[in-house]
Formats: sequence, C-alpha cells, structure tokens
Amino acid sequence: MSEKSDLLLDTLKKQDEILSELSSVTLKQREALKDGSMPDLQDLMSEMRHISVRAQAIEMKRERAASEVAAELGCEPVVSEIIRGLPPDEAGKIEEASRDLISTVENLKVEMTILNRLMDEAKNLNEMLISEWRKMSVRVDGTSTGGFDTRI
Repeated sequence: MSEKSDLLLDTLKKQDEILSELSSVTLKQREALKDGSMPDLQDLMSEMRHISVRAQAIEMKRERAASEVAAELGCEPVVSEIIRGLPPDEAGKIEEASRDLISTVENLKVEMTILNRLMDEAKNLNEMLISEWRKMSVRVDGTSTGGFDTRI
C-alpha cells in the first residue's frame, strides 16, 4: 500500500471510531432525556462537544487524505473513484473501511433524529406544564396566588 492510501485507510478507520463514540453519547443522551436526568444530560452535552471537535478535525484530515490519493491517481477524491485506481488488495481495504464509516454515519443520523424528536417533545411538554401551572396560580379576580388556592 502506498503511504497516502495507508493514511486514507487509517483516517477512515479513525473517523469511524470517533463517530461511533458520538453515536454512543447520543444514545446515552436519549436515555438521560427519557429519565429526566439533567446533570447527566449536561455532562453528556459537554462530552458531545469534545467529540464533535475531534470529528470535525478527522473529517478535514480524511478530505485531505482522499484528495492526495486522488491527485496521485488522477481521479476525483471520492472513494468509488479512488478504489478503481488502486490495486485490488488496497481497494478492498479502503472500500471496507468506507462501508463501515457509511454504516456508522447512518446509525448516527438515526440516533440524532430520535434525540431531536425527544427534545422537541420534552420542550413542548415543559411549555404546556408551565402554562398550566400559571393558569392554576391565578385567582378568579385575576390576581396571582403564587400557587394553588386551597380555600373552599
């Protein structure tokens, strides 16, 4: 394997690893959101920010590595083009790593969609509860009681 295609392969594998971490954190966030665990959610959001920075950095590295291999082969910097120009053993390894990465990205998209939907539902529920509590704290004459009116 050439040094550039080795770098591309290693970068694809590392990107898959980092996005798998991100997917795992997203799943933990979903569980924490369902359980209503705010401290856990805050910690997981912080963890997600750190992993996202790493994911962005590895994405740029992958783009550079693909561009370098593509320039060497005289093709576009996309995996399907790159593997056509590589020897079969190199092409197979890069294609497998690419498939693994695509699968991880698809799983991450699903998890993020579910998490976004749950966050929207939680937001709507919180807004409804706040509205109902405000309605219950207002007397018939329009003044606030600050809570339930327990007089009969």
